[in-house]
Amino acid sequence: MIEELRIRDFAIIDKLAIPLVKGFNVLTGETGAGKSIIVDAIGVLLKEKISASDFVKHGKAEAVIEAVITDTELKEVESGDVIILKKILSLQGKTRSYINDSVYTSQGFAKIASKLINIHGQHEHTYLLRKENHIDFFDTIAGLKQDTIKVSELYNAVQFLKEEIEKIKNELSLKKQKIELLHFHVEEIKNAQLKENEEEELLRQREILRNVLKLKELAETSFSLLYDDKNSVYEILSKVLTLLKDLSKFDPRAQEAEALIESGYTQIEEAIYSLRKLKESYEPDPVTLEKIEEKLTLINRLKSKYGRTVNDILKYAEDAEKELATVTVSEEELKEKKEKLNELSQKLNLLTDELSLKRKQASQRIEKAITEELKFLGFSHPQFEIRIGQRELCADGKDDVEFYFSANPGEPVKPIVKVASGGELSRLMLALKCVELKMAEKDIKSMTLIFDEIDAGIGGAVAENVGKRLRELSRYHQVLCVTHLPQIAALASNHLKVEKFIQDGRTVVKIEVLTGNKRKEEIARMLSGRITESSLFHAEELLKDK
Repeated sequence: MIEELRIRDFAIIDKLAIPLVKGFNVLTGETGAGKSIIVDAIGVLLKEKISASDFVKHGKAEAVIEAVITDTELKEVESGDVIILKKILSLQGKTRSYINDSVYTSQGFAKIASKLINIHGQHEHTYLLRKENHIDFFDTIAGLKQDTIKVSELYNAVQFLKEEIEKIKNELSLKKQKIELLHFHVEEIKNAQLKENEEEELLRQREILRNVLKLKELAETSFSLLYDDKNSVYEILSKVLTLLKDLSKFDPRAQEAEALIESGYTQIEEAIYSLRKLKESYEPDPVTLEKIEEKLTLINRLKSKYGRTVNDILKYAEDAEKELATVTVSEEELKEKKEKLNELSQKLNLLTDELSLKRKQASQRIEKAITEELKFLGFSHPQFEIRIGQRELCADGKDDVEFYFSANPGEPVKPIVKVASGGELSRLMLALKCVELKMAEKDIKSMTLIFDEIDAGIGGAVAENVGKRLRELSRYHQVLCVTHLPQIAALASNHLKVEKFIQDGRTVVKIEVLTGNKRKEEIARMLSGRITESSLFHAEELLKDK
C-alpha cells in the first residue's frame, strides 16, 4: 500500500505530502481544486513515456513524484519493508526512474509499478486495460491459479528440456565435426608419406637438378684435368713416381718422398673413380625435378596448417591420433532426453486441454456474476462477455482471453480497452474486483487501487452501493477514490480534502486529513453545495450510519 505520496513542482503543485492509510481513502474538494492533478501525478508515475514539459511547474527545472510503499511482497525488488518509487521529470534531460535509489528503465519501472498501483479512470490504460493481463485476472476469479501454475511449471520444464536437447545436439554435432576434422588431418598427413628431415634432402636434390648442366661441366673439367688430358695430374704423378723409384735404388733418402707420392697416387686413383661416377650421374631429369617440386609444395602447405617443420607435422599427426582415441560420441543421453520431452509434452497437452475446458466452463458463471454486479453498480442493461480463443501454447496455456463490455442497450460489446467513459470504466473495474473478491479470495494479491470519476452519472442508492463495494474492496486492497458524492465519502476510513487558493500571488494546492467536525462540514458541503444546519444534520446522519 502507499503510505505516503510526495509531489513537488508538478503542474500547479509546489510541494505536497499526502498520507494514506490501509483501507478506504477518499479525496474530495471543490471542482478544480487539484484532485485530478494528484491522480495525474500517480498516472505519470505509472507511465513509460512522458513529456516533462506538460507537467513541470512553470519556472521550475524538474518535477518529482514519490510513492512510499509498505506491506508488500514483490519478487522483482529486494525491498525489505519499504519500496520507494521515484520519478524525476526534467526539462533539461531525460526522465529518470528509481526504485529504492536504483536506476530503472522507464519500461522496467512501469512494469513493476503497475503491479503495486492501478488507476481506473478515463483514458488510464493500466493493469486491466492491457489485454495480456486478462487471462491472469480471469484465472484468479475462476480459481484456476493453481492449475495455471502447474501448466506454467510444466511448460517451463518442456522449454528447458528443449534447450537441453538443442545443447546436446550442438555438442554432438561439434564432436562429430571435430572427429571428422581430426580424421581428415591424420589422413592428409599420412597420405603425404613424410619422413623426418625429408625436406632438407629434397631441397638438396632440387638444387642439384636445377644446376645439373653446370655441375656436369665442372665434374667433366675436373676429371679431364685429373685424368683424361695428355698432361693430366694422374699422368704427371705416374711419371714422378717412376723417377722416384729409380732414385731410391741409389739413394735411400728418396724413399720417403716415394712413399708420399705413392700414397697420393692411390688417392688420386680413388678420386678419378669417384669423379667418373659423379660426372656420369649429372644428367637432366625433369620428371624427378617436378616430383620434388610437388613434394616440397605439399610440405609447405602442410606446414602452414600443422607446424613449422616436417617433424612438427608428424608430431601433430601423432597427437591427433591420440585425441581421436579419447573423443567419443554417444547419442544415448540425447535419446533419453527426447523420450522425456515426448512424455512431458503429452502431459502438457493434456493439462492445457483440461485448463481450457475449465476456463470455458467458468466463463459463463463469471460473466453472469459480473453482469449482476454491474447492475448493482447502476448499469441498467450491461453486457459483459469473456471471449476465449486459441493461440500458440505458452506458459499460461493456449487460450487467448479478452474481456468485452457494453453499457448501453442495443450497442454491441467491445474490448474494454476501447471503452471511452471514465466513470463506466471505473465502475466496470470495481465490479470485476468485487467479483474477484467473492470468488477467489485466497488468490488475491494486495495492491493500491485508485478510482477516478467512478461517480460520474450516478447518485442516490447507486452511489451508496458503489461506496459499499469500495469499502468491501478495501478489506483486501488499499483504495483511493476521487469523489464528489457524500454517500461514497462518508464510507471512507481516511478522508482527504484538497484545496486550492492564492497566496502571495501564486496558486497553492494543499491537502488536509479531515476528522470530526471538519469532516462533517465537508460532507455537508458535498450534500448541498454549502454548509447549512440542514446539510450538517444530514451529514451527521450519513456518518452515523457508517
